[in-house]
Amino acid sequence: MGIYLGWRAGLSRISGLYDLTGAARHLLYGIVIGMLFAVAVDRMVLAEIVLGRSWDAIAPALLLIGASQSMLVLVVIGRPRTVKTSSSMPYGWTFGLGLGSMQAAYIIVRIFDPATWDGSTGFGVLAILMGVIVSSTCALGSATISGWQGASLLFGRRVSVTIASSVLRAMMIASVVLSVFQPLSIVLATPPAFYFAFNIAPKWALETLSEPSKKEYRRAIRRDALTKKQN
Repeated sequence: MGIYLGWRAGLSRISGLYDLTGAARHLLYGIVIGMLFAVAVDRMVLAEIVLGRSWDAIAPALLLIGASQSMLVLVVIGRPRTVKTSSSMPYGWTFGLGLGSMQAAYIIVRIFDPATWDGSTGFGVLAILMGVIVSSTCALGSATISGWQGASLLFGRRVSVTIASSVLRAMMIASVVLSVFQPLSIVLATPPAFYFAFNIAPKWALETLSEPSKKEYRRAIRRDALTKKQN
């Protein structure tokens, strides 16, 4: 669900104007690496909440995970060939989709597992609904942050965006993990994730197209408008 929504939100308007194979490859990279981060979130954050640790003790782990993801995204989409072909935004977007989807998968298992904490209702309609929300939020949120890094990279903003994205990732992870115990905490992350994914990310995708792709996009828009007018 999260991957489908994320692909539709961020890349549908520029489909055919970027390397689809490369984007799919980065999605797979994100899925594989995302599982490692999902285990880290489970062991370093969720397990600590179950044990009753204070947020002062958990916050460094959240920031470490967020910073690790942001720096990894910067390395993956900051390669010279990727920057040269203006592919940093779509590749970052799909890489983030993979990261977010795997984190969501691990958290959803915890939502379904009554052994995680006494207040869990186990597998049921409400748990499935919560799983859909978590999946969408994680995928869209992670993709948006990674896509923002990719767009900013092409405009020469690396350090400040990497620092800010690390904090945003930590906040998103905290909100999603807390939803296992307090479902309403997900509202801290879901509205921003959907808003930026469906309203802002498509603009990043268009702004960061290479010049030939921008010209082709404008021609496609004109052809579409002419076709509608003739019909």
